[in-house]
Amino acid sequence: MANPLHPGLGETVTAYGGRYVTDYGYEIGEHGDELATAERVAYLLGLPRVSIPQQPTPWPEVVR
Repeated sequence: MANPLHPGLGETVTAYGGRYVTDYGYEIGEHGDELATAERVAYLLGLPRVSIPQQPTPWPEVVR
């Protein structure tokens, strides 16, 4: 991933053992939570935050 305003600024993220890891060895997220992982990478690169609609929360069924 790279910052479009500063092409020389980027970060490589690799999937390793169920987690996403940067080139510097930082665990930045886990499989299944890609949205939050992408937000963390964007934050590290200084990208502007884009408003993302909230995903509907699945409500547990009530058993009577």
